[in-house]
Amino acid sequence: MDKNKVIEQVYNDPLGFGSIKNTLKDARKIDSTITLQDVIKWKENNIERKTQLKGYNSFIAHKPFEEFQVDLFFMPGDSHKYNVALLMVDDFTKYTEVIPLKDKTEGSLLSGLMEGFNKMGGKPITVYSDDEPALSSKYTKQFFNEQHIRFITTRTHAGVAERQIRTIKDMLHKRMENSEDEDWVDHIGYVLLAYNHKMVNNSTGMTPYEARKERNHIDVKQNLELRAKHTRKYPDINVGDKVKIYTKKKRFDKERKSVWSSDSYNVEGIESSRGQSFYKTSASPRLFMRHEILKL
Repeated sequence: MDKNKVIEQVYNDPLGFGSIKNTLKDARKIDSTITLQDVIKWKENNIERKTQLKGYNSFIAHKPFEEFQVDLFFMPGDSHKYNVALLMVDDFTKYTEVIPLKDKTEGSLLSGLMEGFNKMGGKPITVYSDDEPALSSKYTKQFFNEQHIRFITTRTHAGVAERQIRTIKDMLHKRMENSEDEDWVDHIGYVLLAYNHKMVNNSTGMTPYEARKERNHIDVKQNLELRAKHTRKYPDINVGDKVKIYTKKKRFDKERKSVWSSDSYNVEGIESSRGQSFYKTSASPRLFMRHEILKL
């Protein structure tokens, strides 16, 4: 019997539907020549992937102000003057600022971006964010175009910004719990001062303030590269290949629901910018990054 037929029979058996390891074990009882690669290849060609590929690949900025990641976070509570905030972090130095916002409207967000650039000491070449509607509105994109800032959104996560939010929130809560003043806005200045000037970052090996100094840029770059992760392996994609698009799960979606679109699309073009590849499909006018598409 053909190897693929054996693997298919074993996998689709009522007692099957198991892992690659168990499928291989049962298939080899029928055909001892079946290898691990045979099972892996069969599953790739016949079983639709519902999750993201394993592993993680780090983005390494080459210098300060090359890329800022931004994200919104919320501080619910009746005692707060502001319940919304914009976090902005430099990917290279990890220097971070937080700007309280009145709300999530475009006007508040644009004011927050301008205040953030001022506090950071200048605007970046690129701003990277998740697909938060307020951050990817028509007027926000127009603002970035006028400022000659490359703006990239992802359907997944702005990982550095999200990690910073967890860190900043934890530092805020510790201070709020040990103070009669429960408004986070009154503590954020101390938190940012402590984070930027006293806390040594694991990735850069120094505080964000020290990482900003030009004499330290070579060391920062080396430390970022040493600690970078490159464990996710992508198959090559060419124009004409069929792909599915990453779709973020909704709050009450079932675990078995795929993170990939039900429809497939042809890759119509590939563009390169600052060492990154972007893929054009008929799924959307916007270009997709590699981690947002799944090759079929």
